[in-house]
Amino acid sequence: MPRGGARAMIIDLVRHASTGRDTCLDGRSDPPLLPGSHDALCQAYEALEWERVICSPRLRALHTAVALAVPRGLEVRPEAEWEELDFGDWDGMAVDALPEPSLLGFHRDPHAFPPPNGESWGHFERRIARALDRLFDEDEQADAAPTLVVSHGGPLRMVLSQACGLPMSLCWALRIDHGTRLRLRVERSDTGLWGELLELQQPGATG
Repeated sequence: MPRGGARAMIIDLVRHASTGRDTCLDGRSDPPLLPGSHDALCQAYEALEWERVICSPRLRALHTAVALAVPRGLEVRPEAEWEELDFGDWDGMAVDALPEPSLLGFHRDPHAFPPPNGESWGHFERRIARALDRLFDEDEQADAAPTLVVSHGGPLRMVLSQACGLPMSLCWALRIDHGTRLRLRVERSDTGLWGELLELQQPGATG
């Protein structure tokens, strides 16, 4: 039960299916999904029910969301707040081609060492917070089915950090493969967000 005065929601966060570019930093860049890459996750999540489907407008997330939503007769709503971090000069590059000290600095302290000419970490935090607030603002049914959000590795980790209070160093250490599903129960009250991770499911190789 929600704590005094709080509203609670179940959210399924799913990382989009595979583009075959696991070693690249694709933020604003938008490579297509591998053919058939969403088949495994659609099969793995076939029995799940959702009230609504929201996604990043990047095509790799949008096409994954459509594959999950259409069999359920649900519409997909793209929202820009759920886009991946813009990696600036690093965007689209292979990780092993980046300067190791700069990449290490980013993972240790993204506020102090953001990607060159990329999105600031503070801006990223604020837009994910807005996206979470919108989920609550638009949810009018206390006992509704879970909401599905199809996004990217960065936003999924940021939600874990903001809702569950996990430091980003722990979130970086959590492997979130393509198609991974995180089910969270999140409460919002006057004092902020409180959440717990209910399920973590990897559907297996997605292409």
